[in-house]
Amino acid sequence: MHYNRPRFSLQLYALQYILTMIYPSSICYRRSRVRLFSILALLLVVQLGCTAPKNPGGRENIEGLITLNGAPLTGMSGIVFSPVSPGSDGGGQGQIQNGKYFLTGADGVKPGKYIVRITSSIDFDVRTGKPADSAIEFGSEIPVDVVPSSFNKESTIEFDVTAGKKNIFNYDIQTDYVPKMPPDARPKDAIPL
Repeated sequence: MHYNRPRFSLQLYALQYILTMIYPSSICYRRSRVRLFSILALLLVVQLGCTAPKNPGGRENIEGLITLNGAPLTGMSGIVFSPVSPGSDGGGQGQIQNGKYFLTGADGVKPGKYIVRITSSIDFDVRTGKPADSAIEFGSEIPVDVVPSSFNKESTIEFDVTAGKKNIFNYDIQTDYVPKMPPDARPKDAIPL
């Protein structure tokens, strides 16, 4: 009985035949076979790891460093690129970690002009009125903005994203703004549901 073998399996049989001709000893054959498959597996991993997918919809990567009075922005921080022209779907957003951010792939931004909004908050302990630490009681924290609204809700910071170019947006927020807990803050358990 004869049947058609897949092309890949024929290639493996041909490779096996060549190796047995070169290394007739079964021990050498097994060693070379293991080496060959190890090399092929390594090449496959390298090929898969080195081919980055294209950004969907013509989006561009953006990266940068955001600082607050010269120090990297920390806390729960984010950056948003909102299109200047209404109706555009090219905006993007991402997390800022230790001052750095990377918007890539589907999070990237289409070429054009954008308003940049930077947000950051820290938790205050409602019971003490001070910034929270690791010993905070669950439910007694309230997030407070660290960055003034002139850099987020009311931002006028603009950035042009260019196609095919390395887009880097670095920004140092210079402010004397001091985050304070709102005077009417209450623990979460005191808020009726």
